[in-house]
Amino acid sequence: MKMYKRKIISLVLLFLLVLTACQSGEKEFGEMANKKTNEQPANVVQLPIEITPNEARFSVVDLASEMNGSYEYDPIHRTLSLTIDDDHFYLIEGVPVLERNGEYLAENDIYLIIEDDQPYLPSSFLELGLGMSTTYTKEAISFEWYGPVEKVGGPPKDFNFESWNADQMIEYLSFLKKPIQGAQVSTIPSHLPGAKRLYRNGYHEGLDWYDFASGGDISFDTPIYGMSKGIVVRADHNYEEYGSPEVRNTDLKFTSSLGETPEYIFDRLRGRQVWVQYPNGVMSRFAHLSDIPEDIRVGQEIDENTIIGYVGNSGTSGAVNQDSTELHLHQDLLIYGELFWKPLDQDEVLTVLKSIFKE
Repeated sequence: MKMYKRKIISLVLLFLLVLTACQSGEKEFGEMANKKTNEQPANVVQLPIEITPNEARFSVVDLASEMNGSYEYDPIHRTLSLTIDDDHFYLIEGVPVLERNGEYLAENDIYLIIEDDQPYLPSSFLELGLGMSTTYTKEAISFEWYGPVEKVGGPPKDFNFESWNADQMIEYLSFLKKPIQGAQVSTIPSHLPGAKRLYRNGYHEGLDWYDFASGGDISFDTPIYGMSKGIVVRADHNYEEYGSPEVRNTDLKFTSSLGETPEYIFDRLRGRQVWVQYPNGVMSRFAHLSDIPEDIRVGQEIDENTIIGYVGNSGTSGAVNQDSTELHLHQDLLIYGELFWKPLDQDEVLTVLKSIFKE
């Protein structure tokens, strides 16, 4: 009987201990991966955190210092380049996508935060971007770090697409199907990658699919297909259009004064978007969409038969003027974070596009 009573008492004490731990501040942001003790091992990194209504965040300066990394924040483009060991990360303010070694992660919870011209990241970067197990207090976030780790993803060591010719590019991209059924690649120079865009002091980064130039009876009801097997890494279901032509024109005037288009403005001008990551570092940005099917979500696997959105004019002057002008699909193709057309001349670009998007 005494042994039985001792077991009962032990179970009660264990229950009270677990209950107390669950009510402690260290569990405020969810289940801890490891229990925090008063004696920290030498390989535990602690970063001061700031708790806001939206997230627990830490300074990029602190992260780079603690992990012997390096970073560059560009206040004009509002971009962050961060290197830790052999892994390189890239983020743009307002763009909910993390690029790691030229590939894009299917995570909604990693984004760049800028405050007083200083870059911050949410705690989810450590867990989802670096694969760390973390613990929290109200003042700090902790994780174990054992030094340099093997690079995650990215191009092979001997990968050098900057030296490719048109035939090599065609072979690499030949798995893609056209995004609009029945449409043809436009031969109008201004619709092709690399064309100058004087109104925003930049270059056209992708391919335009307009009805009058590509055919296919393109309208607001025209579906856009996923082109091949891939993973959705961005889907702008909660997109908000420019509030007025004046607001959009303010962005364009700013680009004129700079002589270039900042990355965060570039993203606004693309309107509602879906991004799909394909194998071997190939990624497509589908822009100016009018709508996205509700079931298209970040992390979803798609293929060439999946409708990922509908043609529109979001982000354009037509959208902010609330008319139907500028209706088209804009599509960018990237290879490990770089625009595919960079090593090619304009004739080669057209040859590549017509070859991979043939009937």
